Amino acid sequence: MPAITDRITAKVADVRRRRPAVDHAVLMQEHYGSVKAAQQAGAVTYFAFLSFFPLLALAVFVLGRLSSLYDGPDPDLANTINSVVPGIVGNGEGQISLEDIRTFSGWTAVVGVLGVLYSGLGWISALRDALLVAFETPDKEQPGFVAGKLRDLIALVVLGSVLLVAVAVTGFVSRFSGDVLSWIGLSTELGWLVWALSIALGLGANAVLFFLMFRLLAEPHVPRGSLWSGALLGGVVFELLKQLSGVLLATTKGNPAFQAFGIALVLVVWMNYTSRVILYAAAWAYTTPEAREARWVAPPEPVQGPRMPSLDEVENEDDGRPTGRAAFAAGAVAGAAAAAVVHKVRENDS
Repeated sequence: MPAITDRITAKVADVRRRRPAVDHAVLMQEHYGSVKAAQQAGAVTYFAFLSFFPLLALAVFVLGRLSSLYDGPDPDLANTINSVVPGIVGNGEGQISLEDIRTFSGWTAVVGVLGVLYSGLGWISALRDALLVAFETPDKEQPGFVAGKLRDLIALVVLGSVLLVAVAVTGFVSRFSGDVLSWIGLSTELGWLVWALSIALGLGANAVLFFLMFRLLAEPHVPRGSLWSGALLGGVVFELLKQLSGVLLATTKGNPAFQAFGIALVLVVWMNYTSRVILYAAAWAYTTPEAREARWVAPPEPVQGPRMPSLDEVENEDDGRPTGRAAFAAGAVAGAAAAAVVHKVRENDS
């Protein structure tokens, strides 16, 4: 049995040596486990769920004002919103209809802002703590309470703005896809081209979102290229997660647990997956070859003290001090004289 384990270990080590991408993936997983990122993702999910509803109230008010300017079909707007938060918009039980979004009053914004200031920043704070752990930021470089809350507020505004622009651009492309194809003289049968364009725009927006998340919340000592590498990986996986959200909804709607908890169960699963993707992206950025090279510090050279003289140099010294052999001879003579005196004294006593 140990021989089989040794062969497998040697094979894995050989693959990692020949395949840098495989080695990077293994290092990412090892770092993800060493910092207990799964537990961190669970903490982020908990605070995200508690902070979701104040953020939702504010987001619904903003979407209500924007939707009054949107003259496209309602399904396009609903699909665009659901691509960010699966299943939140619809006519089913526990869902928000577009009509409710459009008729939300200004008091909703006030409640949302107050809720965000009180508990809505909890998600951003938990995410900041998780990223600080993932990037192994020293305690002395972490912000204090007030500075941390200000950083969280700035990050919330910036990230929310980027996400809002991404949703607006994706909705615009979906709404005017037929018009754009007709303008450039292409058949509407090439709708897949517009779909591919919307996916590309979504990937770009996701990558920017992840990069800003890393920079604003953690401020890691990681090369910019490594951060973009992790942001791109996170953006691709997050986009796949959004595309699979429909499958997630289809599989959970027939589940008895879904009937009991409704959309809340989907939100918890979605938030946990998203938190894991963020921390995996951070672990990828932290373990790139450039990031590891930047963290490597050459060992300090040993301290050089004064050179010790050799025995010949000590014997040849002529500065008035006795040499080593002279000192030894003088000590021997003194010892013999002392022994003779003691022996003489004993003879006299006897």
